[in-house]
Amino acid sequence: MKIGEETNQYVREFLAETLGTFALVIFGDGAVAQVVLGNAARGDTFFGGFLNISFGYGLALMIGICISGGVSGGHLNPAVTLAMAVFKNLKWIQVPVYMAGQYLGAFLAALVLWGEYADAIKMVELGQDPTNSGSYTSATHGIFASYPFFDTSQVTTLSLAMDQVLGTAMLLIIILAVTDNNNMKIQSSLVPLTIGLGLTAIHLSFGLTAGSAINPARDFSPRLLTLLAGWEQPFKAAHSWFWIPWLLPHVGGVVGALLYQFMIGIHHPMED
Repeated sequence: MKIGEETNQYVREFLAETLGTFALVIFGDGAVAQVVLGNAARGDTFFGGFLNISFGYGLALMIGICISGGVSGGHLNPAVTLAMAVFKNLKWIQVPVYMAGQYLGAFLAALVLWGEYADAIKMVELGQDPTNSGSYTSATHGIFASYPFFDTSQVTTLSLAMDQVLGTAMLLIIILAVTDNNNMKIQSSLVPLTIGLGLTAIHLSFGLTAGSAINPARDFSPRLLTLLAGWEQPFKAAHSWFWIPWLLPHVGGVVGALLYQFMIGIHHPMED
């Protein structure tokens, strides 16, 4: 079905990034929720562990790119959008359009996920504290946003910042390598899966220190939802660490794109 007139380019890109990021977060955070809530409710590891989350988020990214890639390129991540604009793969006027869709899609996904698992969240919270009258605690806040694995008295801010920069830099290197027609020439139909598996690899290698958010929209918007829904201090937890997964991935994205271009991109032989 098509509407009578052609939709404005920026509207198409905004809608594509919104729906694509919605899919990324609903499936990605959904994987987290099933592991956290299922295992807590059962008292065992039937629903798996971090391996499930790593593959869940990789497959979620694959789905999100499949949904939006043909319209917007399937960025689904403000850090990716910024890096693409810096290296002139995207017009600067498109940046706020893409980012608005990404933040909105992530928030809507978190809202739907909260509704989907509201009863299970309540059961787990009561299991942690039978006197809990309805407030949400750290037992379930990790479903929606990332938090440091170690206490902030044991890990430095520099380590947390480096973690987000490194993870996002590697993500951009993967994306640019997969989509570089002068490199391995990966078929377009395999691009979403390959990038998704790249994200899984990042989770499997760099998930310990800071939870491997590497996506400002994926972390900030669900965190905002937890603030509005009544979770305990999502923006003050871990000494207000929220700014690290919100801002540092932008730096990492540009660094990763710069490394790829400097070490690979500019060295391709000139075509005749």
